[in-house]
Amino acid sequence: MKVSVFGLGYVGCVMTACLARHDHEVVGVDVNPEKVKTVNRGESPVEETGVGSAIEAGADSGRVSATTDAAEAVAETEISFLTVGTPLDDTGQLSTTNLYNVLDSVADPIDEKGSHTIVVRSTVPPGTTRNLRDYLAEKTAADTTVDFAVNPEFLREGTAMSDFFDPPYVVVGSFEDDDAGTVLDLYRTLEVDADVRVVAPEQAEALKMVNNAFHAMKICFANEVGSIASAAGVDGRGLMDLVQADEKLNVSAQYLDPGFAFGGSCLPKDSRAIATIAEDSGVSAPLLSSIPESNEHHIDRVRERIESLDPTTVGVVGIAFKSDTADTRNSPGLRLARALDTEVRFYADDIDPSDAVGANREYLDRTTDDLAAQLEDDPDAFVDGVDVIVFTNDCERPELVARLDDTPVCDPIGTVRELEDEVPEYHSVSW
Repeated sequence: MKVSVFGLGYVGCVMTACLARHDHEVVGVDVNPEKVKTVNRGESPVEETGVGSAIEAGADSGRVSATTDAAEAVAETEISFLTVGTPLDDTGQLSTTNLYNVLDSVADPIDEKGSHTIVVRSTVPPGTTRNLRDYLAEKTAADTTVDFAVNPEFLREGTAMSDFFDPPYVVVGSFEDDDAGTVLDLYRTLEVDADVRVVAPEQAEALKMVNNAFHAMKICFANEVGSIASAAGVDGRGLMDLVQADEKLNVSAQYLDPGFAFGGSCLPKDSRAIATIAEDSGVSAPLLSSIPESNEHHIDRVRERIESLDPTTVGVVGIAFKSDTADTRNSPGLRLARALDTEVRFYADDIDPSDAVGANREYLDRTTDDLAAQLEDDPDAFVDGVDVIVFTNDCERPELVARLDDTPVCDPIGTVRELEDEVPEYHSVSW
């Protein structure tokens, strides 16, 4: 099948890679010419396991290409997935401007073709796709057939390709008057071993935000329980192990270990957005509304523990929001560093800030433009130059672990828990 993917960020690049791996022809579309050039060179604009090699193989075989020309992409394909960004606006709402910009750019070429399928894969508030559908209908001829669908993604950075092929389910939001056959046929070719749920578009739209809000809530819940348990002299991890053991009522163990704050692009954005939707609807949702505040309080708890050690220089290990990624957006490590009233050094031997592009680049420029000057890639120099080391994601650093005999450690994640009895001071903070 010939597919166009609008937006070459994480979701778009992963989808491009996965489709190409199953011999589909994919045209990536992005307003950023650098991303387009990168894909056409056979490289991935994002770091994600398996994506780079799949895009390289697809480009070499001619199955993967990229363009800034939306009309060209639509003309060559029968189905378009919209994976453009929907950042929070100044009011706390998810901005759908990029989606409308895509429709403006494809209306004429779709009219010329006479038919097309558009699948919204971006995270959007309920009702967005219906509004997009009505908007495009006003810009195209009455006899032009455009089938809309919603297809939320459930990808985790670091495991995105495996998540694509092994999701909890495939959800397609379909309108009664539209044909979802094209998107369903596409998934049948991908050998995805999961139930396919065809639901109302608004339900499919809401699912992504509700899932992310639930994931964010579980993280905050575990951290708050862990902090209370720690203050009472109770083993927070042991306590939450018992909570997780109840698989009948407590659903799952995922995200339920006390640790550090969440970051990235999805959980911070969607937990705020769903609270805004509740407020705008006149619905009281105090727990959901408190998630961002609880998350920030947890960063403050870690900051207070570090500052209680009276360090002159703090070493932060983990500038990505999550291990095995290079994504620094809303990184708890970076947010902690900005909150500390001390000099900070970062250790990240496998991340070069100059390689960041797109939203990742914009976030660093806006929040931490001096990051490169604070980075240290030599483990000996890093350990020798700081008074306390804090681990802010769970990426294994054996080259550092061997050198921590004389250095206090703050380890909210539990990255080096095996060293608890070996370092001068070990602070878990919340478990």
